[in-house]
Amino acid sequence: MFDQALEYWGNDDFPRYFKRAFKGLTLDEMPLLSCCTHSGVIDKESIEISILSSADNEFSIHLNIGVFFCEVLSGCACSDDPSQAMIFENSYCEIGVSIDRDTAHVSFTN
Repeated sequence: MFDQALEYWGNDDFPRYFKRAFKGLTLDEMPLLSCCTHSGVIDKESIEISILSSADNEFSIHLNIGVFFCEVLSGCACSDDPSQAMIFENSYCEIGVSIDRDTAHVSFTN
């Protein structure tokens, strides 16, 4: 997934391809659970990424990213109002990302 992003490293298109690859990960592969403060249930469609900083060396690319997402808070529809049955709580997390230049393998640190 991240191999296409690697092709665009140093180019203005890199952030777009990196974000696409990150959003292609499953929730289990994303290190967001440790950032949850409410329910631990993440709405995958709400995930937005900002690249805060980047650096590289001959072996890997290192990024610091900010991830905005919503946690799902399941409620009660006791008032027969289904719109109250699910509430979203905004969350944010900063994550370190390393992408291996040879394998395109990605690793995360919080």
